[in-house]
This record gives sequence, structure tokens and C-alpha cells, in this order.
Amino acid sequence: MQGPNADAASTTLGSTTPSGDAGPADTSTPRDDAAEHDPGQPYLFVDLYSGDDGRLVGKQPAWQVLANTKGFVGAILKAWDGTKFNDGGWFRRHWPAVRDAGGDRYGVSWFRGAYLFIEFSQSPTDQADAYLAAIEAAGDWGPGDLLPIIDAEQGGQGRPAANGKPAVPPHPNRSASKQQVIDCVTACADRIRERIGRRVILYGRGIMRDLGIKDRMGCDLVWNPAYTATMVRSGLDAWGLEDVVLWQYCGDGTAVIASLPHSVSGFGACDISVFVKGAQRPTLQLVRDNLLK
Repeated sequence: MQGPNADAASTTLGSTTPSGDAGPADTSTPRDDAAEHDPGQPYLFVDLYSGDDGRLVGKQPAWQVLANTKGFVGAILKAWDGTKFNDGGWFRRHWPAVRDAGGDRYGVSWFRGAYLFIEFSQSPTDQADAYLAAIEAAGDWGPGDLLPIIDAEQGGQGRPAANGKPAVPPHPNRSASKQQVIDCVTACADRIRERIGRRVILYGRGIMRDLGIKDRMGCDLVWNPAYTATMVRSGLDAWGLEDVVLWQYCGDGTAVIASLPHSVSGFGACDISVFVKGAQRPTLQLVRDNLLK
């Protein structure tokens, strides 16, 4: 995912800043052998979509390499975009592959997630239904899968024509009004909750900051992109620190924080996020309690 520009103001997370942190969903309880598999903090996730493959080693995700890398506890994939989307089968292939890479760790210390990139000019309920259908077609939800995620951001700025190539217009999301964003995200979150009975995570911050949105938009938790030395929360006025459960500190291999990885050896440069939970010291049980339930 593409996060917003960094802000000047920031919040230091104290002990949570790590030093080295379809139908009804299958919500059966994972096995209680987490201690045996607990890698210890930080608890890290990569997130990818089909367009990221060119930056990866071998031009495709090496999920077993990621699962074998200390600190990494899963991956979050783009499942859908708007009401119509074609990734050439990428999500359908990799959704089960992420689970398989975790082996016995799946649902204990290895997790997978799926997000919807929301288009503010399209039907929010149709987008929710398409997103859930994509997950169902790829094998459906399992007990080690993160809460559903809505990615709310402005999208690309576009670029002028160059070297005989046509101009690329700005993403339609950039013309959305404040109320349009609120209404669309809220209706989408409500539809997902109605369909599968799970809480919803909102990814994003820049569009809320730029449009002055101070509404939770039907979502329960936040995944915050902030590529700064400490976690910036400007734009998340509707949320408390405890509501921010993932901090995307690294974008496409670029990050300010030196104590956390910027890439994965044998996997490649990618977006990386760390689990956080207010002033609490992150634990594997907190990961499971906040991201799965």
C-alpha cells in the first residue's frame, strides 16, 4: 500500500516502540501452544499486492523464506479493488500459499490478512461483497486470519505525458469529498460486519488528515502508515492510541527506524508493519487478541 506523506508532529510509543515490536468466518480458537512458537517482539508483517512482485527476489513472494525469518509473523495481501478487479489470479494463488508457509505456526504465531482498496465513487456494499467473494474463491477465511481490512487512501497523483507516452490522470479517489469518504467507508465496513460478524480494521491516515475527517467510519481498529522515527498520528483524531494496532513504518524497503528491518533477506524490499498496542509491551497473545478477534 502507498501511505501518506510524513508529518512533522509525532507520538513516541514508549515500550511499544520495539528495539529490535462469503459466509461466516471460521473463528475457531487456534491451538494454545503459542509459547513454543513465539518469536518474541517485534511482531512484523509484510503487505503485498500483485504489482510488488517486480521488487522481490525471484520476482515473486518467497513465503517460506519470510516464514523462516525471525520476527515475521505473517503477510497481508490485496484481495480486491473497487467493484471490478483483475490481478491475473495473484491473490487466489497466494492466499493459500501464505497459510501453507506457516505450517504448524498458522493461527498460533503465523497469520495472514486480506485488504480491500476502496473506491469512493463506487458502491460500498458492492465493493464489500466483491472483496468477501474474492476471499471465498481463494479458499475462504481460516482461524489464523486477521480481521478484514479496508484501505482508504487517495491513490496516485498522476503524471504528465512524456516520451510519447500518454498522461496518467490522478486517481479518482483524489476528487472525493469529505462526506463521500465517510459515507463510503462506513457503508462498506457495516456491510462486511453484517456479512461475516467480525470487527473491521481501517488502513490509512493521510486522507483523514487532508480532508479533516474525525469519524471512525464504522471501523474498529487502525493500521497506521507513518514512515517516521516515531509513530505519527495526525489525521487519526477519532482514534485513541490503543486503537492503533499496526504501524506501517517501512514502505517499499525505505524506513527511518534503524532498529527494525527494511527488507527481508532472500525475499526482497517490501512494505513492513509492526504490531503495537498503546503503552503495553507487545506479546503474541496481544497480537492474537487484537488482530484476530
